[in-house]
Amino acid sequence: MLLSKSAYARRLGVSRQTVYGWIARGEIVISSDQVDVEASHAKQHSGGAGDHQNEMTWAQAAAWVWEHDGGKALPADMDDGQRIEGAAAELGFDVRHEPDKQLLIVLRLDEETHSFYGKDRAADALRFLRSELAYVATMHPDTLGDWNKTGLMSLCLLDGEKL
Repeated sequence: MLLSKSAYARRLGVSRQTVYGWIARGEIVISSDQVDVEASHAKQHSGGAGDHQNEMTWAQAAAWVWEHDGGKALPADMDDGQRIEGAAAELGFDVRHEPDKQLLIVLRLDEETHSFYGKDRAADALRFLRSELAYVATMHPDTLGDWNKTGLMSLCLLDGEKL
């Protein structure tokens, strides 16, 4: 059975952003721009679901991020680009880098696009993603989602970091 992303989210009782996060992490199967329900279910129950599954509401996820602001460092194998990709994926966004133009694009296909230019593009993108987390947490505080610890850590401010 194929369902639209919105219908799949309604069926599972999660937000559309949660579904986009699963898509970004390769946790569900897409066919013809729709979710293949049976294949996704099989994939999720075969151990291929990644390093996650911390079920929290959006308000709890936002609180977790704010509480962990000021951490010492990112994981050793994560650079600024990977940090933005992890943070974006956690909120259901895709990222495109165009280093020759000093351009970073954060987008949801067929929905919205946000472009960040210049040397501060990563910080600007992180500021946007944190504001998106705060917005959804305010508008839909009790909506459950599955959260990836690495993705949530990517949204946290580092020790001494200011946006």
